[in-house]
Amino acid sequence: MSDYDFGIKLEGFSDGLAPLAHLDSRTFLGSKGQASSMRADVISNPGFIQQSPALANLTNGTQAGVVDQLIRFILDKPTASTTTFAIGTTKLFKLSSTAVTSGGSPSWPQTVTDMTEGESVIRLKANLYGFFNKASGGDILQMPLATEVIDPDWGSSNDEALEDALHPVAAKEDIMVFGNGRYVGIYVEGSSTLDVQKLDFGEGAEVADIVFNANVWYIAVNYGEGRRGQIYLYDGSAISNVLSDEAGLGNQKIGFLFVFNGIVYVAYQDNTSGAFAIGWMSGRQLKPLRYFAGSLPDHRQKTLYKNTILFVSDEDIFSCGAPVEQLSIQISDLADAGYATVGGLAAPFGTPMVASTDGSTNYRLAKFSGLSVDSNWKSLSLDVTDGRKLGKITCVIVSTQALSSGAKAELTLEGNQGILDDSDTFSITGANKIRHVFRSINLKPAQDVRVVLDSSNGHASNACPIRKIELLGNFVDR
Repeated sequence: MSDYDFGIKLEGFSDGLAPLAHLDSRTFLGSKGQASSMRADVISNPGFIQQSPALANLTNGTQAGVVDQLIRFILDKPTASTTTFAIGTTKLFKLSSTAVTSGGSPSWPQTVTDMTEGESVIRLKANLYGFFNKASGGDILQMPLATEVIDPDWGSSNDEALEDALHPVAAKEDIMVFGNGRYVGIYVEGSSTLDVQKLDFGEGAEVADIVFNANVWYIAVNYGEGRRGQIYLYDGSAISNVLSDEAGLGNQKIGFLFVFNGIVYVAYQDNTSGAFAIGWMSGRQLKPLRYFAGSLPDHRQKTLYKNTILFVSDEDIFSCGAPVEQLSIQISDLADAGYATVGGLAAPFGTPMVASTDGSTNYRLAKFSGLSVDSNWKSLSLDVTDGRKLGKITCVIVSTQALSSGAKAELTLEGNQGILDDSDTFSITGANKIRHVFRSINLKPAQDVRVVLDSSNGHASNACPIRKIELLGNFVDR
């Protein structure tokens, strides 16, 4: 006969956060491998939990180097194998995969005349274009990639000043389509005509993002302080003043659009639930995929990583998608984004870069590197009752990959939704160990338990990938 009455296996950790984790950090609903709360990596090694990626500053990537302001947008498609560009509040920056360029001729970073808030950067043929706001209105800079000499008022010189607004931009071949407050602007490379008010969406409208997919421009527009969202479809030639179609979101605010594998994804605020969501466009319908808590990311804060969409929410970087097609779609809190105020996020060279500031004197541009000790994972709340009997956990078994020296995670159990004193803390560690058995749990009989993993004493380069956690226990009369 078995010496325990029940066993609970936690596995399949690539499912990420539980469906209601955005509403209840101690939720009971979900699969056994889902988390009620987390900041951990479940996409790099699917099926395992391990520490989040850490951040390492790029060379010259802080105020001690040349990053003395928040970098607001990073060009996600490099202009050369080792070069991309980013825009801050007053400067244009040149980046490689490891460093922020300093000096040279012209001297980097370059101050842009009258710029107070960079919005976006894009390459169109042989030129780089940067969209920004000024003390009044906005403008577009042009920079030939061959000379890297900036014309700071190219936009207003060719048409008129932009609105002081968001300025998302997308390009297809030689056509550039950009947001300009209530308007959409158009420019065709080589043409003498720049039209910053090609389409007018009316009073109170603001273009939130633009993408190109299947020969159609998708234009996301928010109305009335973002209380209603609309996605418009516009012919790929960008000649007509007439829209092709539209899809209404109702009382929602759109954050960004993202195209991946022929599908248009949308980040938006779900005002009916007080949360945020990632969904996808199916004809005129927006179908939600996963929900998240925090804040709504915008056009500057999205990229692709390990086959999933990364985006910023509050001070964290989330992942949504399936790292392998055969796995189910997950959403997870993958990593810390740095300081409290987060700017641009991109992965132009394959490894995500993120900019942030503490809001006063400290700035950084950092990329994923190594492992973070600021990682944790918390299971669902697990019911361990049988009628009037409570559950007493007597043994915990953790299965890992063979661990390297110094790899470590710590496990505790919470009881009765945190009301009981936590169990003792158990260290999951030991070179080449794959099975870790813990007894003498020291947790009182409970109605429910939650497994908590903490990596604050973990290793900066040797991960502790956990494949399965098994709880064994007995029922106790109460």
